[in-house]
Amino acid sequence: MNKLSQHRDTYKQALRSGDSKALLQEKAWLTAAAASALLNQDIQAMQQVRACCADLSSLADHFDNTGKPGDRWRTLGDVLTLALGSGRPLEQLRLALPTTVSGLILKRIKDQPGITPTELSQHCDKKPNHIANEVKKLENAGLIDRLKRGNKHELFLSILGKEALDTVNPQKAPIQQGAFMDCKHADRNRLKKITESGNPLLPFNQAA
Repeated sequence: MNKLSQHRDTYKQALRSGDSKALLQEKAWLTAAAASALLNQDIQAMQQVRACCADLSSLADHFDNTGKPGDRWRTLGDVLTLALGSGRPLEQLRLALPTTVSGLILKRIKDQPGITPTELSQHCDKKPNHIANEVKKLENAGLIDRLKRGNKHELFLSILGKEALDTVNPQKAPIQQGAFMDCKHADRNRLKKITESGNPLLPFNQAA
């Protein structure tokens, strides 16, 4: 049995016995192992951690009282899957996350190719030096290209940038008009809202 499996089994045992101290220690160790695999872009280690921790979320939901039950393991699994499936370095994925300023900048450049850093500063409501630093990070990571035109610097997504952005923020397939029209108990008002706005609510009356 390897060290990873030993710590996983110790964590499981601590779950069953209610040993909070051991739970915290083993969670920290397993999380650190995942972080190390991700930071080193070690594909084999990422695969091992993901497989080893695959069943921990459901167990934690029932037995772990030291924090949000199984959320840690679900998030960890999602991050590992994303890193393994995309083939992109972790830093590129991190920069493309929609919750970050850099991710917001990438989205804005995608929507408005050729936008300038000054315009980004206005759109993102950030100081010019903040935008300049984020743009530099994106450029160094190969996610954007800069084109000098006169006194202006225009920004464009690179192929790598588009792929990274699409990976962390996949496009949802639009709901087709009339997709629910054959539903016997469909609420027509809700159907209209769904087809117009993409709202995923079910198109049925509660009384149906």
